[in-house]
Amino acid sequence: MERALKEKTEWTRRAVFDSNGKVLSMEGSISIQDLKGYLTAFNDKDTTFGNGFNIDGKNYEVHRFYEDDGLIYGRTHSVDPRDGEGFCFARAKRGTTGEWIYAIITYKFPVLSAKAVPELQDFMRQFVCNQ
Repeated sequence: MERALKEKTEWTRRAVFDSNGKVLSMEGSISIQDLKGYLTAFNDKDTTFGNGFNIDGKNYEVHRFYEDDGLIYGRTHSVDPRDGEGFCFARAKRGTTGEWIYAIITYKFPVLSAKAVPELQDFMRQFVCNQ
């Protein structure tokens, strides 16, 4: 998993962590405190939309929330989309234990959610669900 995550260079930040906030793999800077805060993101859709996601002091608006698919994504506030940064937060159950495993990525233009979100879903299927 760690090597595969490192190879995803189009993702500017990326982290995989367990339901206790223990980092399993990380590239780029995301604070442990931020990661632990994400663990409750699926608990309340309205709160998550209202608060957005804070990643290293930057607020990201939530545009999509798919609890059943384990996906939340959006981007930073920006007049020009080329200046913004997107994020995707995903969760999946580890195939061997049933434990929730979480991942968060950020990405910049020209990468858009149409590319980054399915890539993160594939990553989670390969390295979490099938493990």
